[in-house]
Amino acid sequence: MQVLDVRKGDFPIIIFPNLGQPILLNFQDYLDEEANYKKPITFNAYIIAIPGQAPQRILEFFHNNIYLQPIIKDEGSFEQRRGERYPLQLIEINKINHKDINIDDLTTKANCIIRDFSSYLLKIKRIYGKRKDLYRITLEIKNYIILEKLLFESRRSCLLCDIVHELPNTILDNINYHAIALFKKDWSSFKFIHSTDFHVSRRNDFIADFLKKKFLKKISRHKLLTESQKRYLTTHLQFKKGIQEDKLEELHLAKYNFNNSLRKFIDFINTRVNYEELDFVLMTGDLIDYVEIARGNYQYKNNFHVFKDILLGLNRGLDKPPFFSDESLINKKEILAPIFLSVGNHDYRKGHYSLNLGKTYQVYGMEKRDIRYYTDIRFFNYFKALYSRNRFLRDYFRLFNPNLNYKVEIGNNYNIILLDTGHDSVLNLHDYLRGSPSTKGLKDEQIHLLRAFIRLCQDEKIIIAMHSPPISPNLTYFVRKKFKKIFKLDRYLRWGDFYEENMIKYYGKARLEKVLDLKYETIMYNWSRFLKICTGSDDVVRRKIDIVLCGHTHTLKEFRLKEVKKEEKMKVGLGIFLLPINVAIPCKIFTNIYREIIEGFKDDNELKIWFDINKPFVFQTQALGPLSLRDKYKPPGFRYITIKHNQVKSLHVYSLHMIDD
Repeated sequence: MQVLDVRKGDFPIIIFPNLGQPILLNFQDYLDEEANYKKPITFNAYIIAIPGQAPQRILEFFHNNIYLQPIIKDEGSFEQRRGERYPLQLIEINKINHKDINIDDLTTKANCIIRDFSSYLLKIKRIYGKRKDLYRITLEIKNYIILEKLLFESRRSCLLCDIVHELPNTILDNINYHAIALFKKDWSSFKFIHSTDFHVSRRNDFIADFLKKKFLKKISRHKLLTESQKRYLTTHLQFKKGIQEDKLEELHLAKYNFNNSLRKFIDFINTRVNYEELDFVLMTGDLIDYVEIARGNYQYKNNFHVFKDILLGLNRGLDKPPFFSDESLINKKEILAPIFLSVGNHDYRKGHYSLNLGKTYQVYGMEKRDIRYYTDIRFFNYFKALYSRNRFLRDYFRLFNPNLNYKVEIGNNYNIILLDTGHDSVLNLHDYLRGSPSTKGLKDEQIHLLRAFIRLCQDEKIIIAMHSPPISPNLTYFVRKKFKKIFKLDRYLRWGDFYEENMIKYYGKARLEKVLDLKYETIMYNWSRFLKICTGSDDVVRRKIDIVLCGHTHTLKEFRLKEVKKEEKMKVGLGIFLLPINVAIPCKIFTNIYREIIEGFKDDNELKIWFDINKPFVFQTQALGPLSLRDKYKPPGFRYITIKHNQVKSLHVYSLHMIDD
């Protein structure tokens, strides 16, 4: 399948909506009380064009050649999965002077989107070739009755559609995959998944192929395999609710292929969509392990393309060496749920790292003997592996999402704000070199955008989704030793020992910030200001956020935050290595298994009162791909979240379970 190079040509390109930031359209919003359509179904898109092109010339590029094409099924060839193309009509076009929009103009969602374009996307040189001029166009869906019927016949939660632009005088189409998601539902109740830290790379499949061939070769020579190697060949993994406690020892040596975890995840998603039990998916960063290809058959430009092809169920280069004999390494299914993406620190990293670096092989569930004789085609360069720049996101912007910071409206009562927490911070050099980096965090520009998004939400509920957490504990040797004694333990200290009731019982108070360093592997810039915004103690916007969803640490933890009085504030080191800079912690911090407390309420009114009093909550989700080097007994997984009658009802944790053949 040929891929269009958007850096060439003079045709305008639709940059929004796209695969990583689709538009959700609800047929129900367009019906009157008698179930008749009261107005045309339209949506706004943004295009980028070569400077100097007249609007009339741009209109000609979209005249009778732009379509909506629904995805009918998730298997088969790419063409077999798609239905007919239904024409879209361009009814309005407006040029945007993005340089004229300043922070005082962030009073509409459109201006916030454009400001984000201007601050990040358009600062990368030649990202779309010579194209620099932005336009907003309005498109009308003409065949909405047919599309509504297709949604009904599919019996799925939603109907995903590509926007297809048939380019004049060329055999290629410009396709914005999964750009429109069609629903017909009451959005007061919905279900979604929070997933994070996928770490997809082309190398992952080559490692899996290498391991399998190595173990089979060992068997053919009548040599004994280790127990973990035997399990790798005789078991498979499947996402299920909860943690498989009785097999944690086995699961930490299960030989994880991060790409396969995403493939299994897509299968889980599609099953839920087909049962109308899932509406969308949040994917908060570290989508890929690094940008450049370390090992592969040179069919992929970089790992963003690998990630895209897994999502779309596409394959390339399978007929060229090296051949994969394992069917599990072939992309078979296309994701059927709309996804909203943000980036993580790994998405900014240019080069690959060695599997031996800091015992990295452990996050794959491997032992050192497993990777003996494995080599990457490209030479490992330590400094290149840590080299991060905004420009390395070029293909993320092109393929998935032109915005790093944006807001999604879910019905009339919920808003999800996705934020970029930046690339690795070198301020804390010690943790950075140890593989536990903080990230740069939120720039002043992003704080202005966040406040604008919150103001636009008015009194509606707000979920913030981001890669790096605002709080994360550093349980050092000395901390563990101290609290093992305080808690009177004769066993290994667990995170559960810091839950509120246990802290009160043995320590007299439940506040974590009084006893732990919670600024470890977190955001660096505007850390305190962000926490103030979350707790409603900010000078500009004074209202509490409901939930913060994050990843980065590959661990499973839950916190609640509470505004603190000035005289009660604690100070913490800013996290800058060797520099004694302290900053006040602007909130009280507690931990517990809050998902279980939420699920324990039988009365909806009681839950609402309790939730509103105790919010905001911070939910860290474990990685979908790697194991954690510090918490390797928690297998990869995600959170499956249910909103019912505009209230969070459950935040179930799902993880990979070991299934014996």
